[in-house]
Amino acid sequence: MVANMGKQVDLHIFNAKILDVFNQKFEDTDLWIDHGAVYFRGKSEKLTAAHDFDAEGKYIVPGLIDAHLHIESSLLAPSELAKLELAHGVTRIFADPHEIGSVSGVSGLFYMIEEARNTPLHIHYMLPSSVPATNFEHAGAVLHADALKPFYGFPEINGLAEVMDFPAVENQDPDMLQKIKDAQAAGHHADGHGSGLTREQLAVYRAVGIDTDHESTSGKEALERIQSGMKVFIREGTVERDEKSILPVVHKNNQSYFSFCTDDKSAIDVQKEGSIDNNVRLAIDEGIPAERAFTIASYNAAVAQHLENVGALTDGYIADLVLTSDPKNFQAEKVMTAGKWVDKLDSKVLTFTSPAINAHLTLDDLKLPLKSDRAHVINVQPHHITTQHTVETVSRDETGNFVADEDYAKIVVAERYHNLGHGLGIIHGFNLKEGAIGSTIAHDSHNMIIAGVDDKAMIIAYDRLKRMGGGLILVNKDGFARELPLEIGGLMSNKPYQEVIDKQKKLLSAFKDISDDINFDPFLTLSFMALPVIPSLKITDQGLFDVDQFKFIDINAD
Repeated sequence: MVANMGKQVDLHIFNAKILDVFNQKFEDTDLWIDHGAVYFRGKSEKLTAAHDFDAEGKYIVPGLIDAHLHIESSLLAPSELAKLELAHGVTRIFADPHEIGSVSGVSGLFYMIEEARNTPLHIHYMLPSSVPATNFEHAGAVLHADALKPFYGFPEINGLAEVMDFPAVENQDPDMLQKIKDAQAAGHHADGHGSGLTREQLAVYRAVGIDTDHESTSGKEALERIQSGMKVFIREGTVERDEKSILPVVHKNNQSYFSFCTDDKSAIDVQKEGSIDNNVRLAIDEGIPAERAFTIASYNAAVAQHLENVGALTDGYIADLVLTSDPKNFQAEKVMTAGKWVDKLDSKVLTFTSPAINAHLTLDDLKLPLKSDRAHVINVQPHHITTQHTVETVSRDETGNFVADEDYAKIVVAERYHNLGHGLGIIHGFNLKEGAIGSTIAHDSHNMIIAGVDDKAMIIAYDRLKRMGGGLILVNKDGFARELPLEIGGLMSNKPYQEVIDKQKKLLSAFKDISDDINFDPFLTLSFMALPVIPSLKITDQGLFDVDQFKFIDINAD
């Protein structure tokens, strides 16, 4: 009930077609906004407003919400990514700062919170649940339950991020269970990460209260999660593009269980194709009614993330909204967060002191002796962070060392925090004709990762990454390097988003010169080759890891 129908509010929006997410329809009505929230939805002869806004018959939808993402995958600081997100009608995101947490621990989390206060975008953080991702990983920090618990005092914290260490939950690891309990005791919840889990294994997650998942790659997997009582985040990022595979199972009776997320998306792709607005357009193109698509993209995400009074445009709800001329061909024309129109944003990225890179590689370190020409090989799967594990016949020199070629490149992961060593492997799918590419983004511990067909180029890549404090690098056969420094933990740039995008585009263009054409982002794909909780064969600084068997294996197949 409206407390005072004779009062003056801040803003009156009229002449608009406003989405009703509860009845799934657009309605010719008004919005009366006061102190950042919708005071009243409807026409009123009694209310007055300090300001009026004529929507000129256009459509208004709730601000779009990204239910799960990693800001670091954009290579941008939070306040810079926010400028892109807001331009695409995204007014709220739920971010897992796992990457900066893995590099810098609690100081990285504090930094992300401060940066979130540097923008009108609502940035909620889910505390990283698995730093390191597994108990054998060598990350820059370890975040136990006692280190995370004090962060629940910050309003930016909304719960525990994707619990990816399934064995820890299944084996009732005390620290993992405490993290989940602490989130729940603070009035929040825990997101899941059920990549490759069976229906029975999902029950293990549900038993401890994990109630969301973003790892469905098919309609069958999505329905299994709904059957288990989970909310499903339909993912459409740069590497993982699952939306079209899942949309056929979304219908009127189960749509409330679905939201949209990007997970890992480059700034280039956000600028080019969009963020959650891209998810919405894809859904509409695949036959989902616009009203339903926008509800999935807003209200459903808020409910899944246990937020109240968010995601709808009616009395008492936060006034996050987007104006558009045509919802079926959605483009954000004007955006509001918390009752204020978003105008030009000129914030500056906050400074951050990154840890030094402490790694050492030589040409001799890159020698890979094989007992025979049969070896275990990592096979890239385009647009997926999973890999295929095969045994292949590869080339060796007269001393028995592996010789890289266009089919099979060499890959190395060097521990970058305490100089603990490196792991070597063989990878197929980058189609490198010459040179090497490298990065200090290597999920989830973010050690240095380099793939190449030329050992000298790989060493140049290592040296340049170390000297610039982390980033992305490409080296051609002549030793010429093109690079993108990432000053914030070797993960994010402190530069304006357009400068970062332009440099990244030049890197991708240069990659075409050293590789046969591929249709995926090589740097983002490379970054997931070191993630030992995603099937099937990955590489860490300790060597090849068979995720299906959950153990390290020798590279020799015979």
